[in-house]
Amino acid sequence: MFRSRAQGINWVGVRILVVALIFAFATGLLVVRAYRLQVVDAERLQKKAAKQRTRALQVEARRGMILDRSGEQMAASLEVQSIYARPRRVQDKPRTAAILAQTLEMTEESVMQRLNEDRPFVWIRRSVPPLSAERVQEANLKGVFGVSEYRRFYPLKSLAAHAIGFAGIDSTGLEGLELYYDKDLKAEPVPITSERDALGRPILFAALTEGPERRDLHLTLDRNIQYLAEKQIEEAVVKYRARGAIAVVMDADSGELLALAVHPTYNLNLFHKAPAEVRRNRCVADTFEPGSTFKVFLAAAALDMGRVKPSDVFDCRNGAYRYRGAVIHDVTPHKKLSLEEIITHSSNIGMVQVSEELKKTEFHRFLTGFGFGASSSTDLPGERPGLLPPPGKWSVLTKANIGFGQGISVNAMQMVAGFAAVINGGYLYRPYLMKKIATPVGETIAETQPKPIRSVIHPSTSETMVRILRRVILSGTGKNADIPGVEVIGKTGTAQKIDPEGGYSKDRYLASFIGALNGMKPRPVIFVMIDEPAGKRHSGGEVAAPVFRKIAEGIVALCGKEPTEINPLVAAAGSSTPEDAKIAGSRVRVRPGSGSGEWVLPDLKGLTARQVLDVCETIKCDASFQGSGVAVRQNPAAGAPFKEGQTLEVAFEG
Repeated sequence: MFRSRAQGINWVGVRILVVALIFAFATGLLVVRAYRLQVVDAERLQKKAAKQRTRALQVEARRGMILDRSGEQMAASLEVQSIYARPRRVQDKPRTAAILAQTLEMTEESVMQRLNEDRPFVWIRRSVPPLSAERVQEANLKGVFGVSEYRRFYPLKSLAAHAIGFAGIDSTGLEGLELYYDKDLKAEPVPITSERDALGRPILFAALTEGPERRDLHLTLDRNIQYLAEKQIEEAVVKYRARGAIAVVMDADSGELLALAVHPTYNLNLFHKAPAEVRRNRCVADTFEPGSTFKVFLAAAALDMGRVKPSDVFDCRNGAYRYRGAVIHDVTPHKKLSLEEIITHSSNIGMVQVSEELKKTEFHRFLTGFGFGASSSTDLPGERPGLLPPPGKWSVLTKANIGFGQGISVNAMQMVAGFAAVINGGYLYRPYLMKKIATPVGETIAETQPKPIRSVIHPSTSETMVRILRRVILSGTGKNADIPGVEVIGKTGTAQKIDPEGGYSKDRYLASFIGALNGMKPRPVIFVMIDEPAGKRHSGGEVAAPVFRKIAEGIVALCGKEPTEINPLVAAAGSSTPEDAKIAGSRVRVRPGSGSGEWVLPDLKGLTARQVLDVCETIKCDASFQGSGVAVRQNPAAGAPFKEGQTLEVAFEG
């Protein structure tokens, strides 16, 4: 290639060689660099690239549903859109804030405040309407994005509000069953990754892992019984201008809670607008002196110990009895009454003398056996156990006072559980609402099995108490609770409320009634309490007993005149088709009317209350029931046009 010295240097060849060497060196560098990129640093660079082109979000998984015992949804989670921003990527913040404020019905100041935050991620608004989310997406705002979340929805609005409670925007239970079973209902957040194009726009969403399986909560509550209880206590509060009211319905032989009603109530979908006082579940959070309903437990204890017999006679001193420095009065004066008559006519003086037959420690042992002085362990948060002082702290009057319902505080759950033990053979059951927790395909994860906590009194004592409590209805203070053809048992109670300035108030009362439909299976125990009824009528027999009767009549009507099924209260009710709906268990069809939200009212004659409630659910109306048996009259008449939200009045007989 190169010439000899004599001939001179071939510079062309030198140049070619130099260029070849340079290319060889560069090629070597490229090979080494490619090796480092493709082999040595490949994993690190792939992770870096993925981080630059993707972003990960924690999206709430669908929270489990809450259903009543017939499968009706009482709480569910709906998919909604939420809007968020990456403030550092927003280019024109004033324009962006103006568009978002107008679209999302917010103020520009609040949006600008979020966009000016020195954070990589801020929520603008969560759970926005679909149309608003679509408009935000169409605006194509730099640094503003949307993501799917779930919002809790309560289709029955205020029904069983205090039992169900509510969950917040982050799918976290805040009150009621939503709080108590939060760990079961709430699924772990689902990590979501999104790919971005060169302009930073999301082009693909994908779940990093498979979403967790939803767990649904099935309740013992029966929505029809719940509706009856809520309606009747609401009417009582209005009628007697009362401060509030509660009603609890429980199966005496299992502890299953069939209804838990509190008035005033609130719409669960708007829970943030209800004051804390209204949201408080008074069935567990309030304690009170029970008054004469508590005489049931002293009588049961004295009978079980064999210290008295139903026929034993006591001198009731014609209405006034000086006892250990105090004067005990009866509302109605009596001279001599047997134990059975003392309960029937609710004599305080007679119960004081019965209390003398028991030692303090004996009476206290029975009261703790019935569940007083301790939490009932029901599956609702916020329960207050009340107050039952130990015998060592009892004064000379404490035993007598507790015997007729003073000097002790209880809650509604304790009352229904204790009364159930008196009439069911002597067994104390835990009141509960959770029937089972199951997957959407029906696989049971957890289930509550009724199991007696303990035996408190002998079955023979329970039988005696049932007979005495039946007499209270037939010839005593509970006459207003009687239902012809039904074996109603129960006890009235009228308690003076404690005056903040000391002693007992002379014009503030708690009127209560606790009883059961003894001939039914399940055997419902119903406790009704009306808080501070106004006017001259304030006794449990005058105010609370009629409310008990109306609730009980509704339950009997739901079962039909002669219930033969082992579980007649819990039959599934409700038709799922909104138009031309066939009502379960009948041939009645509901046809839509000519206008929006209008129906043609069918002929309801011959239907049971449960079937009528199916019609009411279909046409979305309120209902007013009178009597029991089958429907014989209705207002409006059959064939009349009927608007959603109207009241349907139905009379039952037979």
